[in-house]
Amino acid sequence: MNTEPRAAPPVPAPWTGKPVRRLTAAELAEALEYLERHRPEDDVLGRALAGEFARRTAATEFATRTTVTPPAAPGFGGSRRPGT
Repeated sequence: MNTEPRAAPPVPAPWTGKPVRRLTAAELAEALEYLERHRPEDDVLGRALAGEFARRTAATEFATRTTVTPPAAPGFGGSRRPGT
């Protein structure tokens, strides 16, 4: 009979079991890193995760570059008074 305490089972990452489309960019990066370290032979999953990560990164970059900030209207919200 073994009297040594058992090691606690590993706590699964919060991204396990989620559909790929519901993973955040950080979770996608973490999942890719995990896959590279522990299951590099799982090419199908790696491609799916990498593709989704690339798509989201490109979409974020596009949104950042195409967002136009309208100029502030004169006389609104400023601390300057007319004539000073």
